[in-house]
Amino acid sequence: MFYSLNETENINSLEGDFKELAFKRNENNTGPIQRVYAFSIEDTLWSEMKKHADLLPHTKYGSTEVYYFLEEQISEVELNLSLKGINQEAKSKCMAQAIKDGQSRLIFKKNPF
Repeated sequence: MFYSLNETENINSLEGDFKELAFKRNENNTGPIQRVYAFSIEDTLWSEMKKHADLLPHTKYGSTEVYYFLEEQISEVELNLSLKGINQEAKSKCMAQAIKDGQSRLIFKKNPF
């Protein structure tokens, strides 16, 4: 049992040194929960980004949006739930976007903007 817990893939075991830049969540606990994240990563490790997005929290019928940036290109991101996105300046530096929909299906886009 302990071996299984240690060998299971988790966010901390992924390559790329992911660092959370920003996070927003709606305060409505009676309806769909929306989560928006922004992370920096050391390199363009597409498969690791996809795994990372898939491991983030998700709520049934809710949505989780994740934006990825190269570490040296950005230090701060402004998130907006009503527009479901990031500020214009950050869009030009965004290298990947992942969206997990209400049925927990993951859509991963390289260079989304």
